[in-house]
Amino acid sequence: MNAFHLRLLFLSSLFLSVALSASPSIAAPRVDIVISEKAAALERLAADELAHQLKRVYEADVTIATTAPADARHVIFVGSPETNARMKPFAASWPSGDKKLTDQGHLLRSVTHNSKPALLVGGGSPVATYWAAAEFGHRLGIRTMLFGDLDPVSPPEFKLDGIDVVLEPQHREREWHFRNRGPMDSGSWSVEEHRRVLQQLAKLKFNRVSINVRASQPFVHFEFAGVSRRSEGLWGFSDMVYPVSGNTSGRKVFGGAKNFENPSFATVTTYEDRIAAGQQHLNGIVEAARAAGMAVRLQLRPDWFPENFRPFVKEASSQGSDGPHVVADESEFFQNQKLLELARTQLRAYLDTYPTIDGVDLEFRAAKVSRQDFRRVFPDPHFWRRADGKDVAVRIRANSFPVRAFVPIEQLDQQIASKVTQPMVLLIEREPFLPSSPVDFPAAFEKVRQFSSNNYVVDPDGISDIDLPVYWLSRNSFGSVLTFEQLCREVIDSTCGDEVADRVLAAFQRNHHAQKIMEQLPFGGGMSSPVNLRVVEQVASKNSEQLTAAADDYLNAMNEMYRANTRAREGGRAFSLYWARRFEFALEYLSFAQAVQKAGAAEMTKDTVTQIAELEKAIESLNNALNAMAAVARSNSDRGLIAILNEYGYRPLKKKLAEAEEAN
Repeated sequence: MNAFHLRLLFLSSLFLSVALSASPSIAAPRVDIVISEKAAALERLAADELAHQLKRVYEADVTIATTAPADARHVIFVGSPETNARMKPFAASWPSGDKKLTDQGHLLRSVTHNSKPALLVGGGSPVATYWAAAEFGHRLGIRTMLFGDLDPVSPPEFKLDGIDVVLEPQHREREWHFRNRGPMDSGSWSVEEHRRVLQQLAKLKFNRVSINVRASQPFVHFEFAGVSRRSEGLWGFSDMVYPVSGNTSGRKVFGGAKNFENPSFATVTTYEDRIAAGQQHLNGIVEAARAAGMAVRLQLRPDWFPENFRPFVKEASSQGSDGPHVVADESEFFQNQKLLELARTQLRAYLDTYPTIDGVDLEFRAAKVSRQDFRRVFPDPHFWRRADGKDVAVRIRANSFPVRAFVPIEQLDQQIASKVTQPMVLLIEREPFLPSSPVDFPAAFEKVRQFSSNNYVVDPDGISDIDLPVYWLSRNSFGSVLTFEQLCREVIDSTCGDEVADRVLAAFQRNHHAQKIMEQLPFGGGMSSPVNLRVVEQVASKNSEQLTAAADDYLNAMNEMYRANTRAREGGRAFSLYWARRFEFALEYLSFAQAVQKAGAAEMTKDTVTQIAELEKAIESLNNALNAMAAVARSNSDRGLIAILNEYGYRPLKKKLAEAEEAN
């Protein structure tokens, strides 16, 4: 057993032996939450959220009703004087005139009710009222992460007096993009997993969602010129599956399943059934987002078509395509009337199948699309009208801007100097397998912002590594300016207790240093999906010192995070343990890469004994890495990572070892 594993064993034993610190005893209050008899769904959701927070933090006895008992000691009114008649007596305490709340403004304000302190929780719209409820939870010490909420270890004294918080957004459009492309992003999530994340995004005050949809995916059916659409590939090709039974490292995380796949499609086989399942899946996501108060857009490519429509595309190309698509040449697309008719038929199918979406984002292969080009494709001004008579808002990808953006049609021909773009907050510039560093995110966001408006879109691979940046965005959007250290302490101090944040900060600094090393290496071809063992071998051969330095950083990051975990109280242990395991994964992953390189070198010199020894080390390291991830997997994105590394790393290595042993 080497020094690293002895150290890990010691830390794990210490973690298990530390007793949880008991939270101070707080008398459980009785709280009455008052809503309108005709409260909007989001106002009722706000009341439910308040009740849930109070029960978790104070074990409170909570009642939600349209009136409060005369002897009620703690009353919270939810809504606004316009939506809740019980709040009209407090109209003088509600912002008015030039201080009137916008539709996104929300407040927490103490008032007096029956000579006792009471609280108004409301906003300029039902969704803003829900954000006010989330803000109340934040003031109690609850920290909302993408994977769930972290509760405070030492809640403040419960009281409803002395509270006066009014918030308006610094960024009015706060959008989340679901990539929906493969097993390591939202393409592997069920509707329920989308719903859980959407609920967290709503509490983080995101108000828009966009969903990427590709031509091959099973979300619409249509016919054109006698040809019936047949493509059904969710992750590129319809037969792409990842076996996770039998010889699978970390297989416990898959719950006995034979294959890793999107749960919405697990029991369907025929084209017709997959289309029906796809429509149910996507409509479920759309409705879940709308129920959380978010506007929903689909992101579509008008000049991409399912493979079986290739006869209509003279200059067909697969450029930029990662599935069974056919991509029209840009010069042909804008001139071929038959092709434009096919494009309109395809897009109309989406509008008819998903009649509650609020907009579409169109991305053309052409580097620049003018308003004249757009009018040539869609000459009918009523093309974008929904069945209910409302028009769907349309934006076009503007590749000429310094920041990746989608802009309204009217702004297509404006100059770059016009700040009309939405900054794309790139939480994706990392190796998908390795831990993402949040250290420089605040500075990176401000750098992007100089080219753009105050709106943003978050476009992540998954969700597991970006809790802190997204939390920072949420607070920043409503006026809280935090450095990374302040951000970290605001989350950790509340949910883990004292003497933990310094360890967490130290861990993230070492992770950040490791990421900077890895960003200089060409590992994109070997450490992203699918794994190419030959590329891993080549890169490891040329960058041995860098990998060793990065591995040392991950080792120190892991140890610091395990130390944080031993000090953390119950509230935040899920956070610190996840990161400790992620750093353990990265450390073992780099050990795997170095062993693969040494095995390859031994094979070249026909040193079979050394080759076998190094292959065994590579298999052991990759197995350790996958089991570390399996121990803390939060989402299907994490499980997708495990499935991919088994398919393209673990099983090929086992096969390679068997061949070497047979040849020895």
